[in-house]
Amino acid sequence: MKTYGVSRATTAPPERVWRVWSDPSNWSRWNSGIRSCEMSGPLVSGATATMQTMQGRKALVTFNNVDPPRRFTLTMSGPPLTRFTFICEITPSGTGSTVAQSVAFSGPLAFVFGPLLGKEIASHFVPVLDDLAAAAEAP
Repeated sequence: MKTYGVSRATTAPPERVWRVWSDPSNWSRWNSGIRSCEMSGPLVSGATATMQTMQGRKALVTFNNVDPPRRFTLTMSGPPLTRFTFICEITPSGTGSTVAQSVAFSGPLAFVFGPLLGKEIASHFVPVLDDLAAAAEAP
């Protein structure tokens, strides 16, 4: 499965990045693309949340592959007959971390929408990871 994504370095250690990234209810505080994300309970595999983007799109997301403090994925519906899986990863790097976010497409029309939308969606991860790093580096 082809993924489209970006990564960046941060001086924040993985545990600090995880504290910020693993709290979807507070994503709107640092992620300028998220208006709200309502989730009851902790981030565990199988947990669900309702996320609303600043563009007004509302989506039910399901979290999986939760592996603190290293990674989680979230899956949501995409274009017709397509699902998005966002892969969020934290890797120790020297005194800080590397944070990465990518998207994979699945479903009968993934072969159409992946090449059509993948790079554009990944370009939106650049400010998200910049904001994540800033939030994790803040005192």
